[in-house]
Amino acid sequence: MNLVAFSIRTKGAHNFARRLWTVFARFGFTDARSRRTLLSILASVRKYGGSPTFFIPAVVLRRHPELINEIALCGAEIGSHGYVHNDYRSLSGASQHQQTEQALEVFHDVQLQCLGFRNPYLGWTDDAVRSFAALGFGYDSNEAIIHDVVDRSQLTPTLRAGFEKSLSLFQAITPSAYTLRPHFEGALVRIPTSIPDDEMLYDRLRITDQVALGNLWQEVMSRVYGLSGIYTLNLHPERGVLCKPALNRLLAYSQQQPLPVWLASLREVELWWRERAQFRFSIEPLGETSWRIEANCTPRATILARHLTVDNAPIAEWTGTDCTVDARHFTVQAALCPCIALSPRTSNDVEAFLYEQGYLVQRVETDTDRAARYALALDIPDGLGKTRSEQIEKRSALVAEIEALEKPLVRYGIWPDRACAALAITGDIDSITVQDFFLRIVEARQYA
Repeated sequence: MNLVAFSIRTKGAHNFARRLWTVFARFGFTDARSRRTLLSILASVRKYGGSPTFFIPAVVLRRHPELINEIALCGAEIGSHGYVHNDYRSLSGASQHQQTEQALEVFHDVQLQCLGFRNPYLGWTDDAVRSFAALGFGYDSNEAIIHDVVDRSQLTPTLRAGFEKSLSLFQAITPSAYTLRPHFEGALVRIPTSIPDDEMLYDRLRITDQVALGNLWQEVMSRVYGLSGIYTLNLHPERGVLCKPALNRLLAYSQQQPLPVWLASLREVELWWRERAQFRFSIEPLGETSWRIEANCTPRATILARHLTVDNAPIAEWTGTDCTVDARHFTVQAALCPCIALSPRTSNDVEAFLYEQGYLVQRVETDTDRAARYALALDIPDGLGKTRSEQIEKRSALVAEIEALEKPLVRYGIWPDRACAALAITGDIDSITVQDFFLRIVEARQYA
C-alpha cells in the first residue's frame, strides 16, 4: 500500500500535513538529535533501576548500526520492528515470514541480539505470530489494550476524528485482569501494549502540556496497578525529549505506590513469564480443615493466600484480603480446601490455562458434595473458546471470577519479588534522520 495514502487514511489529511512539518523539527540530517533523545529516555529509565526496550525496522538499523549498538551497550534492549515500516496485515503469510527473516539477518550482520518483535502499527496477524515462533523470537508486544482515559466528548470534531482513525488501526481489546498479563501462544510469550500512546495523545490530540500528559499516563498506571497487570508504554523516541517531564512523572508515580511496581524491559518480562510457568503447588490434607502446601518455585516467586490461617510461616499484608506467605513449605487452616477443583471431563486447555495464571489446581471427582469442599469447582468440558475473541472473553471472565472469590485460596502472584504490577518503557525507532522518514515511503511500497 502507498504509505502516503495509508497515512492519510489512518491519520486524516490535516494530521498528515502536520506530521510532515514535525519531521523537520524532530529529526536532523545526521543522527545527533535521535542520539540525544534515545539517551534521554535511557537515562530517565535507568535512574529508577530499569532498562527501556526499543524496536527498529531492519533497514533503519542497517543505516545506523553504530548508534543502535551504542544504545544497546548503554543498557537498552533492541527488538525488531519489521524489515521495513509496513503493515503486515497487507502482506501474505509468506511475505511476512520472508521479511521477518530478512530483519533477523540484518540484526545478525550488525552483531546485535534480537529476541522480541513489535509490528509497525501493531499490525500483527496469526501468520506473523507463527513466523515469530518459528524464527526463534521469545516474545512479541503487539496486542493493544485500550485504556479509556480520554474524554472524547470534550474533543473538537477534527481532533475526535483523528483520534478515532488511529484507534481503528490497533485491533484493541479492553483491559482486564487477564488481558493485562502476558500469556503463552505456543512457544511465544505475548506481552500486551497499552494505548493511547504518545503519538495519539501528543500529536493527534495535541496534549502537549507535560503535567496533563503525565496525569493521563499516571491514570493508566493506576488502573493497571489495580488489576496487577503490566503497563507497556510506547514512547516514540522522536518525542523523547518533548515528553521527558511526563515520563519522569510516570516513573516517579509508579515508584510511590504502596506495593512495588516492577520496572522491566520486555525481555525481562518474557524471561520471568517462562520462569513462572514452571511454578506448581502440591497440597496434602492433614485433616478436615488443615492442609500442608508445598510451593515448587524460585526464590523470586510471590505466594499469596486469602481467607485462611497460615501456620509456621511468616505472612505480610498485601492487597485486599490477600497476604504474602514467606515460606515454601507451610500448613494452612481453612473451612474449604484453598484450591480450584477440576472435574475429570474438564478439558486440558483449562487446566493448562489455570497453571499459567498461577492457581493451585486439583483434578477431583466433582459430585455436588465433594465440589462444595473447594474454593471453586469447575466443569468445563468444552474448553475456553475456539476463536480468539471467544478465548479472550472466556478467559477474562474466569480470571475475574477467581480473583473475586471471597473464599480460601492459595496462588502465585503475577510479578516477582512482591511486585503488584509491572511497567515497561518502550519505543519504536521508526526513523533516525529526515532521510529515513522519507525513505519509508519508498521502502513500504517496494516491500508491499
